[in-house]
Amino acid sequence: MKVGIDLGGSHIGIGLVDENGKILYKEEKYIKNKDNIEKVIEEFITEKVMQINLTNEIDSIGIAIPGTVSENKIIKAVNLGIQDYDLATELEKILHIKVKLKNDAKCAALAEQKYGELAQYENSIFLCIGTGVGGAVIFNGKLLEPKGVPGFEFSHTIIHKNGNLCSCGKRGCFETYASLKKFKEKIANEYNLNSIDGEVIREFIRNNSTDSRLKYIINSYIQDLSIGISNIINIFEPEAICIGGSFAEYEDILKQPLKKALLEENLLFNKRDDIIIKHAKLKNDAGIIGAALI
Repeated sequence: MKVGIDLGGSHIGIGLVDENGKILYKEEKYIKNKDNIEKVIEEFITEKVMQINLTNEIDSIGIAIPGTVSENKIIKAVNLGIQDYDLATELEKILHIKVKLKNDAKCAALAEQKYGELAQYENSIFLCIGTGVGGAVIFNGKLLEPKGVPGFEFSHTIIHKNGNLCSCGKRGCFETYASLKKFKEKIANEYNLNSIDGEVIREFIRNNSTDSRLKYIINSYIQDLSIGISNIINIFEPEAICIGGSFAEYEDILKQPLKKALLEENLLFNKRDDIIIKHAKLKNDAGIIGAALI
């Protein structure tokens, strides 16, 4: 058995995963306060792994990290506000089990390639759109990775010169315009909604589909999203694109406008008759399952 851990921008998910990629047990903790976050992460992971290990033989632990990983260490995870964090070593001291780290989008891509929507494609792109934006490339059936840092930081490609300030310190990053969290916050602020809960926002959109201001916000979001994704398509020419994260919950609202913009706007160098856009089959479990595959 393997333990997969998804360390997200706002939660920690821990799962016991069997050899067929099935999650046998799962527990989550939502991170409300980012103060002393390293201690919160270590304590929760240690407690739950020890509980699992009482009744199951754990071979290894894989952790999906929302940021840059190099030599099995977290270099930086800007949405968590942590950097230079040797989480693997700290956990190995306590648990005496091998711990491996990998970028969360890469983990989710591995899971979707092996068990999900990308299994039938040799060349594909995985995008995780939620609190932030992560990405991975599958090329000739393998996860494409450079030496050293994981690379393919689609989220920090610049789509607006001197644009919005990003948590990474640059301006105009794709993530600051494509994040689902930013999209929800914009609607909530514009209409004085009391919550950015996904279901609240989706219901509001569906009930106000003719509102001109709302249409403008959605169209602006789609425009920025399509620019960022078209850049990725122009470089890698994937057979399919799989989108995970909370974006998948907006399929009926955002998928067709996105596809229309990619096909009809003057964005693609090589024009296409169709673009295959899949929504992650494994949904929020992709990070846990992919971490167990490291």
